[in-house]
Amino acid sequence: PIYVLFHDEEWGVPVRDDDKKLFELLVFSQALAELSWPSILLKRNDFRKLFEEFDPLAISQFTEKRLMSLRVNGCLILSEQKLRAIVENAKSVLKVKQEFGSFSNYCWRFVNHEPLRNGYRYGRQVPVKSPKAEYISKDMMQRGFRCVGPTVIYSFLQASGIVNDHLTACFRYQECNAEAEKELRGLEMDSELDLPSP
Repeated sequence: PIYVLFHDEEWGVPVRDDDKKLFELLVFSQALAELSWPSILLKRNDFRKLFEEFDPLAISQFTEKRLMSLRVNGCLILSEQKLRAIVENAKSVLKVKQEFGSFSNYCWRFVNHEPLRNGYRYGRQVPVKSPKAEYISKDMMQRGFRCVGPTVIYSFLQASGIVNDHLTACFRYQECNAEAEKELRGLEMDSELDLPSP
């Protein structure tokens, strides 16, 4: 049920202008190497509590002692490697924000701020990575991000709605497309308002 709710309400919905939410989805996509989506979602509140609601500034300042205290029921919530990567990635998010204005701007620029819509009919057609994910992964690694291979990045693109990989028969496919269209019209109207008058 929790995964169905996530699919029906969040997965594939374009996340814009919310750096904390995007960072949360990046962390969850990294966690998929160790946990399943249902397991991650069951621990979501624990993740949010332990990771300061995914505030990159707060996480970037975690000490070694703090890092090793990230436990649920006495066990580390993720492997040490993943925990260290999350702290390093928080630092990288802050650098990206300085350069691009926000983590959202950085992520969405790879698709010209318009979600990719693959339109797959069957689950077996949906890839685990793509050339775009490989390109983004490489760029992120060059910027100091860790544990961001193409498979992690593709999961992140799907979860954050940068890629709409709902199957065409799924009711969410059209809804996510409509949501994206609405947002794009809003962005176009905003840019028209910014134009200087003749």
